Amino acid sequence: MHLTGTRAVDDEHYGELTIRTSDERDVVEVSGVRVPTVVLRRSPGVEPNKFVPIGTRKARHLTMTVNGTGAELRPGPGRLTRRSYRIELTLAGTHYKFTPDINDDMLLTRDGTKIASFTLNDDGEFFVHWDSDGAQPADAAIGYALSAAFGTSTTGIFTVLLHGSENLP
Repeated sequence: MHLTGTRAVDDEHYGELTIRTSDERDVVEVSGVRVPTVVLRRSPGVEPNKFVPIGTRKARHLTMTVNGTGAELRPGPGRLTRRSYRIELTLAGTHYKFTPDINDDMLLTRDGTKIASFTLNDDGEFFVHWDSDGAQPADAAIGYALSAAFGTSTTGIFTVLLHGSENLP
């Protein structure tokens, strides 16, 4: 694994996190002193989709670990409806959802409890609003990893109707 892109993020709750990516867009790694390491990886040999930062939304071509423990990742297809951009994952019996909200952010929930909303702008700058005093270090690492791997903006049916579909996956 050759990680060439590095971005430092200073999170208000979890301090400095490092987000690393590969030139091939097949790996996202999030780490920090106060958070577990999350690695999200696209399978070798899978042709990357140019519309998805990690290169695919197909679960069979993705693996994710949190401090070495495998997570079951289930991304939606990311098509015409905003709901199709959801990502679900299960880690050691804990259920996470990363779903679009009404403000074009992605909402992270853990076992049904709202944890935070994540936004990643075009310059690669993260904005996170922590909604829960019960947030845990793994929540932060997972939220940042999913944001970097899949992005945080969605294209709904109304945008397609107004602007056309030539730039859709």
